[in-house]
This record gives sequence, C-alpha cells and structure tokens, in this order.
Amino acid sequence: MANPVAIGLGVAAVIGVVLSLRASIRVLRRAGLRIDAILSDELDDRPPRPR
Repeated sequence: MANPVAIGLGVAAVIGVVLSLRASIRVLRRAGLRIDAILSDELDDRPPRPR
C-alpha cells in the first residue's frame, strides 16, 4: 500500500501543474489577442498602395 503522504504530495503536485498550465494558457491567449489588435490597427492605418 502506498504511503498517504506520498499520495497527498503527488495530488498537490498535479494540481499545481494544472493550475500553472491554465495560467500560462490564459496569459498566452491574452498576449495573442493583444498582438492581433496591434497588427490589425497597424494594417488599418496604412495608406492604400497605388496601382
């Protein structure tokens, strides 16, 4: 039978990894949205090219 302390530490480690992954995904998604907004803003401000 496994040691209950080891099981508790394993569960705590898994929860920590899941929470850090969620936080990093949220940060990356927010940064991607910000970059998209900046790029679309820059492309909208560009004057039309002469043909």
